[in-house]
Amino acid sequence: VLSKKSSTKKPKEKDSRPVSKLRPKKPPISSSSDSVLSVAKLLAMKRSAASLVVSEEGGLAGIITDTDITRRLVAKHLDASLTSVSTVMTANPTCVSMSDSAMDAMTTMVENHFRHLPVVDDQGGVVGLLDIAKCLNDAISKLEKSQSRGKSTAQEALEQAMQAQGTQNAQAAAALQALLGPLMSQAFGSQTSPTLRSLLAGKPSTVVGPETNLLEAGIKMAESRKAALVVEDGRLTGIFGFKDMCNRVIAKELPLEDTQISSVMTPKPEFVSPEMTVLEALQTMHDNSFLTLPVCEDDGTVVGLVNVMDVIYGCGGAEGWRSIFSSSLDLDDDVSDDVSARSGISGRGSAAGSGSVLSKKSSTKKPKEKDSRPVSKLRPKKPPISSSSDSVLSVAKLLAMKRSAASLVVSEEGGLAGIITD
Repeated sequence: VLSKKSSTKKPKEKDSRPVSKLRPKKPPISSSSDSVLSVAKLLAMKRSAASLVVSEEGGLAGIITDTDITRRLVAKHLDASLTSVSTVMTANPTCVSMSDSAMDAMTTMVENHFRHLPVVDDQGGVVGLLDIAKCLNDAISKLEKSQSRGKSTAQEALEQAMQAQGTQNAQAAAALQALLGPLMSQAFGSQTSPTLRSLLAGKPSTVVGPETNLLEAGIKMAESRKAALVVEDGRLTGIFGFKDMCNRVIAKELPLEDTQISSVMTPKPEFVSPEMTVLEALQTMHDNSFLTLPVCEDDGTVVGLVNVMDVIYGCGGAEGWRSIFSSSLDLDDDVSDDVSARSGISGRGSAAGSGSVLSKKSSTKKPKEKDSRPVSKLRPKKPPISSSSDSVLSVAKLLAMKRSAASLVVSEEGGLAGIITD
């Protein structure tokens, strides 16, 4: 046994990179006694798809997502204002700590089809939330940024390919192929990237008419666990997802049976061909921050809908994507963990700037050792989060609801932009 373990020593060391490197985002926080209506309004205000539910002691009690609200509230025709979060949430969810292996966390999410994974501290307190779509986007962005920093054979081949292609889509596909090609070969072996048609074969889709009411649509969405595609005269006219149900319907207290889906859907959504490869779909989703992609034939006939989990799981599962996540995590190792993993600007500062700071710090090594006890020892509380475009009224309501005296304001990129207090 020892002999076998010694042969896998390097992969074990590689997987010691902590969850903190994935930069979990700060989640909206709810209590189990809150109504689903109040949580839906919170999710709509925070533009989030999930809220972590804490107990009276401050520990993690559950998680509630926009999908849960459709499946466990709308589909069962429950009143959001009279239903408590504890009725709809997933209690005692799987979670990880900031010091756990990042690769193990990603494997857990992919293998179990979890889009969200709560992150707790050593005392069980809620500190963050992993979103697999954000993790994947971050990973590709880091790889793209690394690729652009220096000329390589792959980059030269990429430029030639882009010059030879006439369309933006072709350029994007060529770019991602040059970037991820060697990594994707570990997912597909010698096979080519599968098409969306093969990915959708045998999978259910939710197709409704524009006059379908929201209760009926919600029931169908709950059964298929897919967003609804609105079709009229055989053509795709709209899309309505779980986030739409939460933000546009439940949070605004619209009557489910008296509201047609056409009044709240996203009209004329973009769609892609079933012959598009998973790699191309990944590029499209990354470039446009799409979580779902409708798939239609050339004549407009609906084939189905793929989401980010379909794309990830359909390409080799956790093992197939380990190389992408692993390679992106390695990029953080050329700069200090403090800069890359904990920076409020997502590690986008210049490498040269980071080096000069590290050089200055090295001259104060002894005081640094003396003061090495981290800020985490002070147990900073989780702040309410606002965006700079929020109204002061909405922030005041948030502070009142959270019983807090201050809210941190974040930019569109997720960095710290300011603070607002009572």
